[in-house]
Amino acid sequence: MVRFLLLAFFCCLSTASFAQLRVDAKINVGSLVTGGINVSGDAMVDPNLSVAVGLAYATTKFSLNDEEFRRRGARLIPEVRYYVSPSLGADRFFVGAYGKVVLVRAEEIGADLLLSGTRGVLGVLMGYKWVSERGIVIETNAGLGRGTFFGARDLSSRAFGFASSFDLRLGILAGYRF
Repeated sequence: MVRFLLLAFFCCLSTASFAQLRVDAKINVGSLVTGGINVSGDAMVDPNLSVAVGLAYATTKFSLNDEEFRRRGARLIPEVRYYVSPSLGADRFFVGAYGKVVLVRAEEIGADLLLSGTRGVLGVLMGYKWVSERGIVIETNAGLGRGTFFGARDLSSRAFGFASSFDLRLGILAGYRF
């Protein structure tokens, strides 16, 4: 599945470059610090509008109520952004919407319980993107969404409770504009 997501990501980037669009290739520095990886490509449709697709993978191990859990997730994250007053095109303050499809594989360690499912999310985001004349991209963003699980409901509700229906996004990204 990870191979399929990577292939889809690179196809989106190559399609955008053939159409003579500006593409910002970025990596989420915050994800690297926490042990995951999150890459994205943001294609400018016009100076005020861009569409993006991101791919991410993370593994999390945590304890809750004397139970240990390990969660692995591969995410596909499409976005649309509106830039309020761009300078170089698709830069500065933006607002937008995002979706997220997460393929989750979770296990309760010691109980030999392995569950998998899919989580779907829709949300809103805002942020600021700095683009230098040389093409260096720095971005911060935050978003809030609402999600639900399809499958693996019992493990997600035991491990996360009501909080599992919310999605919080925080990002510090660095990249390059092609």
